[in-house]
Amino acid sequence: MAQRRLDTGNAVRYPQGSPIGGAMQGFGDELSAVAERYQQMKEQQDAFDAELAHRRFNSRIAQAEDEVTANAPADGAGLHDAMYGQVDPHNGRMVKIGLFEALFDDALPTVPGSQRANFARQKETMRAEGSLRMAQRQLQRRRDYEQAQVDTALKTNAIAIGQGDPDDNISFEAARQDGLNLIDKRGLDPQAREQAVKAWLSTAAKARFEALIAKDPKRALAMFGVSSPTTPSRSSGADAADASDAVAAKGDRVGKLTPDERIAQAFGDGSSSPLSRGGHPDNRSSRRSVARRCAGADQSSAR
Repeated sequence: MAQRRLDTGNAVRYPQGSPIGGAMQGFGDELSAVAERYQQMKEQQDAFDAELAHRRFNSRIAQAEDEVTANAPADGAGLHDAMYGQVDPHNGRMVKIGLFEALFDDALPTVPGSQRANFARQKETMRAEGSLRMAQRQLQRRRDYEQAQVDTALKTNAIAIGQGDPDDNISFEAARQDGLNLIDKRGLDPQAREQAVKAWLSTAAKARFEALIAKDPKRALAMFGVSSPTTPSRSSGADAADASDAVAAKGDRVGKLTPDERIAQAFGDGSSSPLSRGGHPDNRSSRRSVARRCAGADQSSAR
């Protein structure tokens, strides 16, 4: 009734301009204004309730994405499809149903009827946005998985090198190449691959040097231009370190080889030279550390 103007079709007609006729006309106008105001309030309330329903749906989607991510395998396989399924790019039809469909079907009835069609029209947009989020999560999960696997394998190889014979070139090269092959399998971009290769070659060279320190500390010291003390004493390590500092100071001025380069040169291995592979630059602290460790190992062997 409130949405209709006053119906005077069957009412008694009063002459135009009469007080009663004017009053009836005014009453009809008031009813029409009330109906219009009511309709505006109803639309505003429906829009507000629809916004609340949309927010609840977004919150539920975010929670579901986190749960799916937490329950996905370590390599992230199936993470995207579990949440958003698969859509045929040619015809737009769903070929695999994901959790998103059930959540949307549950949310739709909670939207006011006047706003339901508008909410339904947003479905594919919301699916596309969420699909991109989950694809990115799956890709990152895969990257993290591959990095963890590579780190574990390279650490194992480095331990094997450090515990092996530093003069066994065949075993060293096999372990080092095994690490390079694994890095190549990751499909990294050129810059990331270069950084990974540099880091592994440096790690392998240092592990080999660790093995040399354990086997022949004097030879390890000689690589850095430091003479091994002839008589083991408590101060021999400090003396060797001081001598190392002197060599380092000179080397910094004239461009001496870096530690990685010295190791490669000593073992006749030019392929791992940091000049071509990007090893770490020489510095006084690294020489000092090597000298102390070699001197300590030399003293232990002397006992």
